[in-house]
Amino acid sequence: MLWLEKTAIATFVRESLSLFAYPTFSTVHTIGLGIIVGLSTVLALRLLGFAPTLPLAPLDKLFPTMWFAFALNLLSGSGLLAAAATKLAPHPLFIVKIICVFSAVAILRVLQVKVFRGPELGNKPLDTGSKVLAGSLLGLWLLAMICGRLIAYTYYRSP
Repeated sequence: MLWLEKTAIATFVRESLSLFAYPTFSTVHTIGLGIIVGLSTVLALRLLGFAPTLPLAPLDKLFPTMWFAFALNLLSGSGLLAAAATKLAPHPLFIVKIICVFSAVAILRVLQVKVFRGPELGNKPLDTGSKVLAGSLLGLWLLAMICGRLIAYTYYRSP
């Protein structure tokens, strides 16, 4: 991972005093997280039965925004990772976080295809599998956020 830390983008994010370096990458990452997790939570809670009078069909319009937010997080997170790759990549909390994030994104995609595709959207009861996926989505985002925050408190400790 040392090669990644030596790239121009990693050096810029890590060492530049510009507001466009670490502060911007971190801010964009936080905004993207807020969008994707916030909208995913709305979607998951609706699928779990909260706000049953809220129609399901209009929630399909949230997916492009969630995918955009994920792209923001992927780009900003890659810059943040590159800046400290040798410490972050092997960190157990980082590994758990990444597994949770990609699992949550996979579940989002499955829900998009399974629940929000087809002419019967909103006219059929949700199956138990979709509800389990919605609950898992909430748990994965929560665990990813906890791990992400804990990394900040364990990052500077020597192994």
